[in-house]
Amino acid sequence: MAFSHAAAAAWVSGAPMLTERSQHAGALLDDGSYAVFGGVNHNGFVATAERLAGNVWNSIGAMAITGNEMESVTLGTGQVLVRADGSLQARLYDPESNSWSDAGVQSVTRSMPSMTLLADGQLLLAGGSNEKSAELYDPQTRTWTPTASMSVARRAHAAVLMHDGRVLVASGFNNSSGEVPSAEIYDPVAGTWSPAAPPLVPRHYASMNLLPDGRLLLAGGFTAAGVTNHAELYDPVANTWTATGALNHPRDSMMGYLSAHSTVLPSRKVLLAGGSDGARNPQPVAEVYDPATGTWSIADAINPARENGTASLLPSGEVLITGGHSSNPSTAFYANTDRYQPPVPANNLAVLDSLPLLQRRGGVLTLTGTGFKGAGGTDIPSLELQRVENGFIYRIGSTSHSATQFVSTPLPNLPAGLYMARLIVAGEPSAVAQLVRFTDPAGTPSGTAGALQVAVSWTAPADDRGNPPVGYEVNSSPASAGCTAVAPSTQCTVNGLTAGTNYTFTVRAKHANGLGPESAPSLSVTPLPAPSPQTIDFVPPAPHKFGTTYQPQATATSGLNVGFVVDSGPCVAQQPSGPITFTGVGDCTIRATQPGNTTYQAAPDVAHVLVVEQGIQTLRFTPPPPSTAQVGGATRPLWRVGHQETR
Repeated sequence: MAFSHAAAAAWVSGAPMLTERSQHAGALLDDGSYAVFGGVNHNGFVATAERLAGNVWNSIGAMAITGNEMESVTLGTGQVLVRADGSLQARLYDPESNSWSDAGVQSVTRSMPSMTLLADGQLLLAGGSNEKSAELYDPQTRTWTPTASMSVARRAHAAVLMHDGRVLVASGFNNSSGEVPSAEIYDPVAGTWSPAAPPLVPRHYASMNLLPDGRLLLAGGFTAAGVTNHAELYDPVANTWTATGALNHPRDSMMGYLSAHSTVLPSRKVLLAGGSDGARNPQPVAEVYDPATGTWSIADAINPARENGTASLLPSGEVLITGGHSSNPSTAFYANTDRYQPPVPANNLAVLDSLPLLQRRGGVLTLTGTGFKGAGGTDIPSLELQRVENGFIYRIGSTSHSATQFVSTPLPNLPAGLYMARLIVAGEPSAVAQLVRFTDPAGTPSGTAGALQVAVSWTAPADDRGNPPVGYEVNSSPASAGCTAVAPSTQCTVNGLTAGTNYTFTVRAKHANGLGPESAPSLSVTPLPAPSPQTIDFVPPAPHKFGTTYQPQATATSGLNVGFVVDSGPCVAQQPSGPITFTGVGDCTIRATQPGNTTYQAAPDVAHVLVVEQGIQTLRFTPPPPSTAQVGGATRPLWRVGHQETR
């Protein structure tokens, strides 16, 4: 859905969800649809989830976990990790198959922890309940592993991945001190926490966003003195907090995404909507923070006013608000959805063609479409990549551009996550952002020539950003054939090639959410000719007596040596082509074989039956008996039967 062409910002109602819910989780999916998970309503825990595509909500089944508070993060695989307070078991939603599966067991139950997608695609789960412990989720193994603990227990705190890849957690609440006065930073490389400067106003249920200049905006929330309108900025370079303009209305439990509870807009301003004051009156009026001036301005009102719903930026540039509840004058839960539509010019917006989801990490991004030069045809466009998980906006220049094509400069080493790609022309973003993720390609393949085929091998992507391959696809150039492999295998054989033709090969990893970028091509490989046919001339054997041996007589038209195999009968073949010996009498089936080589095909086997007959034996005396003998005398004859002497 594109921007509405409105001169001023506006809230418009959207299709209601199938189920009323509050304190649920929401996630933008790789195809631009949106899903909500769990929550609570008048009937207790909500066990179901649903998905918005276009303007229609559809059930996506039960999650098999429930809780008072839900959290969800879309992983590099495109699958959504969902967890609930009070449950050790996490769950994975797969948008491709519209199915649920287990996502491993956490070390402890946690209520209101923070979940942060790290630069390498792992997920940091920190605090919650009265915990200071933390653990990491690995999407490849679907396992949770303990990491270093924070210095203090905290829940309902704010947590954001900063521009340098570290995670800032700020304030929160625990059973000992109430509002936690400290902040600390997690270093994923070292796996350790270090103290950061403490916020000026300790709070929980606040919002925190990463601004395009690298600072973090902490606003609203609940303090020891009650709900606040205080806002402050953290500078990670100077390690300082500085007060900025106050909200027009104090509020906590704002509508948001995970610990942010507010939304960075394509304009680089920050939208904060919903929440309630100290008397639990829901706040209908939304506000927009301008980092350039450090001030908040009113951004109209949502209807009905509510708290603890979700707020997420869509590729259209709109912000989608879902569900929530109000406590005054009585408790009410909502299925309502609203869209915040920023003001945009009535025309001249650039329009982007669709892009493959998975792009090369550190490569260039090529965009095609219309309106890339603006109304005057002279504007210089630039690319913006906004990370969905923390709202940070990267501004990227071009190596070439025209009215219909933009080629970026090489991209920086972007952290894992889903990104909205927009082209900025004359200061205005393109009508609809294209969603992209980044990963390394498979390693450059190599090939080994065979007869009309090449065996191709490669290495797995060096950095898949938490999106491991499930298989691979190999293609040849000239484009005549290919092959596939199932991960973790990194080899397959391309058949049906032409002898004497030079081929190169490329590989693309297959990921759960699509094909990855193409590898560099292999060196040239030339398949060998098809082997020639050959036949065997095997002279049929005559019957042989037991006790003798038989030397088969066979030749191959190729001149290669012929081997012999005994398929049945009382015969033993002395390999590879030696004589046949006998272990008894009867019929032996003897088969002549020639397996071929790179020049000749395997010959058709030829089999003959060899009859093994009984051996012949004779009797003879040794020495001969005397010719005469005396009457009454005796003699002892010695005779020989075959080779046995008998007396």
